[in-house]
Amino acid sequence: MEEGHPALAYASHSLMSKQIFYDPQRKRWKRLRVAFDSLALGGLILGIIFLVGLIRMQPLPELLLSAHKRNYRTLANQQNLKGLKFRRSAHRKTDLKPADVPLNSGEGLRAAYYVEDDPASFSSLRQHISQIDLLFPEWLHVVSPDGALTGFSLDNRPYPIVNKGRIAPVDHDGKIGDLISSSHVNLDVFPLVNNYDPVKGVFMPEIGQFLSSETARANFIHQVDQLLAANPTYRGLSVDLEEIPLEAQPGFKALIAALYDDFHPRNLRVYVNVPAHDEDFDMKFLADHSDGLLLMNYDEHETGSGPGPIASQDWFIDNLKWALKVVPKDKIICAIGSYGYDWTTTSPTVRKRGKKNVPSVPEKVLSVTSISTQQAWQQAYDSHSHIDLDDDSLNVHFAYDDDDAHVRHYVWFLDAVTVMNEMRAARALGIQTIALWRLGQEDNSLWKIWDAPLHADPAKDLAQVPPGYDIDTEGEGDVLRITRKPQDGSRDLTMDDDDSVPSQYRMVLQESMESYPLSYTVTQYGYNPKKVAISFDDGPDAEWTPKILDVLKQYNVKGVFLMIGEEAEKNVGIMQRVYREGHEIGNHSFTHPDIAEISKGQVDLELNLTERLFASKIGVQPLYFRPPYSIDQEPDTNDQAAPVERIQSRGYVILGNKIDTNDWNETPRKTPQEITDDVFAQISEMDKRPWTRGSIILMHDGGGDRAATVAALPMLITTLRERGYQIVPVSELIGKTRAQVMPPLTPHQRWQARADSITFFLFGFFNNFVVSLFFVGDILMSARLILIGIFAVIDRLRTRKNFAAPDYAPRVAVLIPAYNEEKVIVRTIRSVMMSNYKNLRIIVIDDGSTDRTFEVARDAYPADIAAGRLTVLTKPNGGKAEALNFALNHTDEEIYIGIDADGVIAHDAITRLVCHFANPKIGAVAGNAKVGNRVNLWTRWQALEYITSQNFERRALDLFDVVMVVPGAIGAWRTSTVRAGGGYHPDTVAEDADLTMNVLEQGYSVIYEDQALAFTEAPVDMDGLMRQRFRWSFGILQAIFKHRGAITKHRAMGLFALPNILIFQILLPLVSPLIDLMFVAGVVHYFIDKHFHPDTTSTASFHKLLLFFLAFLVIDFLTSALAFALERKHPASRGDAWLLVHIWIQRFTYRQVFSIVLFKTIKRAIDGKPFSWDKLERTAKMSKQTEALAEHQ
Repeated sequence: MEEGHPALAYASHSLMSKQIFYDPQRKRWKRLRVAFDSLALGGLILGIIFLVGLIRMQPLPELLLSAHKRNYRTLANQQNLKGLKFRRSAHRKTDLKPADVPLNSGEGLRAAYYVEDDPASFSSLRQHISQIDLLFPEWLHVVSPDGALTGFSLDNRPYPIVNKGRIAPVDHDGKIGDLISSSHVNLDVFPLVNNYDPVKGVFMPEIGQFLSSETARANFIHQVDQLLAANPTYRGLSVDLEEIPLEAQPGFKALIAALYDDFHPRNLRVYVNVPAHDEDFDMKFLADHSDGLLLMNYDEHETGSGPGPIASQDWFIDNLKWALKVVPKDKIICAIGSYGYDWTTTSPTVRKRGKKNVPSVPEKVLSVTSISTQQAWQQAYDSHSHIDLDDDSLNVHFAYDDDDAHVRHYVWFLDAVTVMNEMRAARALGIQTIALWRLGQEDNSLWKIWDAPLHADPAKDLAQVPPGYDIDTEGEGDVLRITRKPQDGSRDLTMDDDDSVPSQYRMVLQESMESYPLSYTVTQYGYNPKKVAISFDDGPDAEWTPKILDVLKQYNVKGVFLMIGEEAEKNVGIMQRVYREGHEIGNHSFTHPDIAEISKGQVDLELNLTERLFASKIGVQPLYFRPPYSIDQEPDTNDQAAPVERIQSRGYVILGNKIDTNDWNETPRKTPQEITDDVFAQISEMDKRPWTRGSIILMHDGGGDRAATVAALPMLITTLRERGYQIVPVSELIGKTRAQVMPPLTPHQRWQARADSITFFLFGFFNNFVVSLFFVGDILMSARLILIGIFAVIDRLRTRKNFAAPDYAPRVAVLIPAYNEEKVIVRTIRSVMMSNYKNLRIIVIDDGSTDRTFEVARDAYPADIAAGRLTVLTKPNGGKAEALNFALNHTDEEIYIGIDADGVIAHDAITRLVCHFANPKIGAVAGNAKVGNRVNLWTRWQALEYITSQNFERRALDLFDVVMVVPGAIGAWRTSTVRAGGGYHPDTVAEDADLTMNVLEQGYSVIYEDQALAFTEAPVDMDGLMRQRFRWSFGILQAIFKHRGAITKHRAMGLFALPNILIFQILLPLVSPLIDLMFVAGVVHYFIDKHFHPDTTSTASFHKLLLFFLAFLVIDFLTSALAFALERKHPASRGDAWLLVHIWIQRFTYRQVFSIVLFKTIKRAIDGKPFSWDKLERTAKMSKQTEALAEHQ
């Protein structure tokens, strides 16, 4: 060791025993561990309390409501009702839909009609889809003379199917397609087109004009072709055009023939729905020019006739026989019905016959309503009527008087018994293919004999009668209560015992209902003709709810707010304001799912979370619940009522909404005036349509843009009061108080609520933290990249002042510390010896290697050692910092270059570094380190990182002369400056970063020379990369902590360099997976919400999320491309630009890897364990370009 540098030697030994963060007794870790354990224990206790509360759901206080019942009276002698003559009504209304037809072979195919405007139809399809081969959904309508296809939304708004080349979806929300896919059934769909206008309730009067126009027919076929081309899963079309004038029949035939000719080359089918026996239709022609005729063998008596059988057995058979005379058997599909009609008539006058009162013929049919079999059974049950299977027609019927309305009802319907009789009769005539009119109205027990009617045992298979899909509704109003659960019925059957008839063709002759199948009964409450309540769903919303509250306060109106728990948790202050200002609050679930589509456990969780939030934040238990989505108004089917019944069993009062403003609908968005007008239009309809009577107006304070709602509210309130309506809370409508519908917590519940409040606060804090982190982090990282890009471009374009004289060539030492580097040390020495800078000496320091590093270095160049150009030293192992200090004590050169033992430097690298030291202000110069072993994905990603992160950042910092890390791979130092700072301090493991900051604190500049290239060997796998970066990140953290005083003392370091490292290399990377998680969670949440409620899902937050994330990705890509553009051209860098294709996947992977590394770093800094040198395994493998550089430069 040379004399003259005792301080450096002293520093080397005195600092070895004390690393930054080293805590030999681990006092810091023990203290923090106690704090961490206490926090964890407190969190565990809170979590257990919260979870136990979720599992142990307590029923809410019951709110008793009175019952409603109408006065029905059965008719004693119903057999005498047959054959009565009724006056024909001028009103014509039908529910007829088309069906599909397969070939009549074997058991034949089974088809069914589906209507979208009846939820029961979907319930039936979902339950029995495996028993259906062909489905004919009523999706298409022709309601104009030009033949254009029209669709109707679920609220009967028409829209064009084909509009300027765009094909509108006909399967609303894709639910039929999704059901078919998820059920894995082999089911063909044939959309049905008819000429029925659901808005006007009539068949198109201009049907003759359409059929008689060749242009209109061509337009119709062209649009059908476009629809089927856009939906290749549809196999053709089912046509059901009715009330065709006789003079338009030729046009109808021409249309069917043209469709048939158009379809067949493309293997599409066309089926034609025709009346059971109508000689106006050319059955033979239609059969020859179609794939089949759907013979609608029902409606013998219907809406335009008086009461009577819907399809009497003889009539049914005669129609089939007539059809078979003109239509080939393989072109007939027999469509049968399972539904009913309810004829309402004036009460008949009574005259005396002897001692008996005999009813005379009723004077007039008042109305005819199509009903389901379940509705027929319900009416028979309510009126205590006996159902009779008519001896002549074999159709089921009954009658009763409604004493409240002073009318009589005659009900005829087709149940499973009539279906089986008809199927057997059809089979006897060779017709095996059957279509059912229609799904949702049928007797559910028919599915037991549907597949094989000849092999059924009716007395057994049809004895038990499950309820249908329709629910029974009693009372008037919007407050709903399930007052009866479903129950099966039972029937007793008597078969034909004629031995001359084969048993499989025998009919049921008598049917006796032992008990009726009953569905859910929903009793409605709260209707008051002069009182209304205003309700608001989907809030609270930070923007719209306060504005609505301001309006309500201004007009002294108390409303009811049905809150989504997720939104209430975000806006607790607004929720508390709602309660504080006297409004009522209800539960609208926590995340707004369709409760009919989720499990019972999920329903309980949704309710309980929201209930617990209310209890913890406002101290009450609101009893109101309004289900989201498909049952916003009230349940229509047993499927929808089942979850409501479960919810009611917990003590909730279900709120419907008979007066729906549809303010959520954005297509089109209603104006404030339209919202107000619509409310009064619905109120005025209640006199004509009693079943729509209600007093709760539905509006929305969340879920989207509610500007129109806020603007409409003052107008609505003012107009209601002007017309004599009182605006009251819902509690007043049902005769209760606010305290009864929102009871306070019990003392025991208050303790639970306090714990829940802390849990919700922590959850909300974490959620807000992650959201804020995403946006703030995104903005900061994007801004940093832009600033670095600007600074880097300025630095690249500027010309640095040259202080060096032409003969400036100071003596230079090249220090190469090595530990177990025998594979690569010779290659490294050789690259230095090939340098074009000649006034240098190479010093290799073997730091106590356990391999032959010292011997290999010493024996490789004996002549250079003898000439003094190469010095090989060895010492006991003490780490890189001590090895470099050891070398400095053997160095008297003015400048030294530090390089890694596994690297290769360019021949001009030393020259380009040394020239800068002519400027006395320069303390160190960072070279341009590149990855030399680009042999796999991990090393290529590191090559990408070196260019786009490390070197790009050095360019920006170079503009301010504050490059923060001179890389160990290549860097030049002023020897006197390093010695003045005490050399390399072993109190950090990032000795290069520590020394760089030391030099800067001495007032020297540290700059970047991008043309001084060195190629280093990077870790080849993730494990090696993580170990390397663990050392780097821990060392950087040590250095920042050690030099933290520079933040206030050194302007450039304090304002830019150190905060850059702290924020963007430690803090943000530490939590960056949360940013990715936030983005993924936000996208998933949006699409789930969009799937379940496409009309009301707000896109604003999603668009903001997407904009920020995509903006960051684009900025990152552009600045990375800029980093590549700023790199100097070099033979060893050919093909670098292709690394850019990895940028996004590399960034995502690095964020996860480095987050783990930084967590380990923080933990090591806290626990105080010593950090030992972690030597990477060297492969000595470089890429071909780098090997060529080392061999031939």
